[in-house]
Amino acid sequence: MGLLDGKVALVTGATSGIGRATAQRFAREGASVFVTGRRQAELDATLAGLGPGARGIRGDITRPDDLDELFGQIAGHGQGLDVLFANAGPTETEGLRALAPDDAQADALIKQLAAGLPLGRVARPEEIASAVLFLASDLSSFVTGSELFADGGDEQQ
Repeated sequence: MGLLDGKVALVTGATSGIGRATAQRFAREGASVFVTGRRQAELDATLAGLGPGARGIRGDITRPDDLDELFGQIAGHGQGLDVLFANAGPTETEGLRALAPDDAQADALIKQLAAGLPLGRVARPEEIASAVLFLASDLSSFVTGSELFADGGDEQQ
């Protein structure tokens, strides 16, 4: 039995990094997962790893028409929406590394980001997905009025 059996989840920006890792984790835990992304090829690749219960909607969440389409498809599914994960944040991914012009500078960027964190490293997408899963599941049923910082200690500095 999964932690999200019978739940419907939406993960925005699910074509890489934190979003993809979270969508994968939600699917493994039994959720019906809707995912969004702007690039069809990456969206298709994400969907391929999520199983038959997943649905992908190509779009940009900053565009009202795309949001209307997204929520129309979720409504048409007929099971409501239990979990919304508005994905954002830097983790050690190919997308972050691609900000640098070459591998040496990408390594330097990651090292610089890690040096600013008490844990001394940048998060892996799967670590953030675990924190999101906790909040999305009944494991957090007695948590209220709290903030969970999955930031390597950055907020505590």
